Amino acid sequence: MKIIHFSDTHLGYQAFDRVTAEGVNAREQDVYDAFEYTTNRILTIKPDAVIHSGDFFHRPSPSNRALTFGLEQLRRVCDAGIPFFVIAGNHETPKTVYTSPILRAFRSLQCVHPFFGEKWENDVLGPVAIHGIPHINDLRLLQQELTRLEPIPGKFNILLLHTSLGKRFLMEEYGEQIFPKEFEAKLAGFQYLALGHWHNFQQINLHPNAWYCGALERLSDTEIGSEKGFIHLNIAPDGSCSTEFEPVPARPWLKLELQNCQEKTVADLQEELERFKTANNTTDAIISLIFNDIKIEQSLEFSNIVLKGIFPECFQLLPKRRSFADRSFVRNLDADQFDRLDQIFVEYIREKYAEQPILADQLAQKATHYFSAMTNDD
Repeated sequence: MKIIHFSDTHLGYQAFDRVTAEGVNAREQDVYDAFEYTTNRILTIKPDAVIHSGDFFHRPSPSNRALTFGLEQLRRVCDAGIPFFVIAGNHETPKTVYTSPILRAFRSLQCVHPFFGEKWENDVLGPVAIHGIPHINDLRLLQQELTRLEPIPGKFNILLLHTSLGKRFLMEEYGEQIFPKEFEAKLAGFQYLALGHWHNFQQINLHPNAWYCGALERLSDTEIGSEKGFIHLNIAPDGSCSTEFEPVPARPWLKLELQNCQEKTVADLQEELERFKTANNTTDAIISLIFNDIKIEQSLEFSNIVLKGIFPECFQLLPKRRSFADRSFVRNLDADQFDRLDQIFVEYIREKYAEQPILADQLAQKATHYFSAMTNDD
């Protein structure tokens, strides 16, 4: 048998303020494009089943667009006669009893088998038994269901989990959970662990066949350098299995971390940025720029507008400036001046035009005048 395993599609995810010609958030569209690409591959591959290990949607109450798109893609899979098994992840699980589980809507599609109740469920597909433990907010109830969890004898048992198998796979999200260590021994009874939540493709040493397939699109800078895609699970008649990862096109996300900025000139930093641009294809890429130990006057030289001029073809710039406290400058400031923007700006002007003291005085006076006028207006 051949099974396709994918996860963390996060339909409805949005970021930044870019929109497409159709008025859709551009990052939201990236997620839809990755999902549609994967659906097209599923229809080409024609597996015996598809399994999705959680966070199908980005929110418990997805937008009309996200819900409609998801149902349309699932309908395409159903029309091809391919069974689809999916568990609820922490993102789409309601936080209160007053919200109906969104995966309930999938019951309207005959080929879809959603596991969203706060319980362990399983289904049998020929020689394969597919088990699902969805995200469960109540830890006591989760432990109760894990106590009940058992593989079906004589079957190739697949367990779908949306959790962190160890602290290193936490995503720093609300509601995420670490799989209880006291139940780890039970995992040995399953021939394949289809894991969701961690967004990078990775095998887990805890089990010989435990895999995070990762997300289909990069959603944070922790995923830089990680290919996005899904897993082919091939099950042989003798019960052995093999896996193969297939990448899915995703928006490039690049990162440059500039160290010890306070020891460099503006020209030095500019040269590093230019070298990075030459070495990487930055067109339509998200770029994280981190300036470590940067002085205030340097930050002013690298405003967002200036950086956008260096990378005009990128999709989105994400600059982060980690300031360096110039101790000699701090000692020369009175306590009541330390946080005042007008004083910081005046000091910047005097340093920038140190060789033109008359011009520096004129600019400093004008800056003080305008800051004072704005303060009086408030």
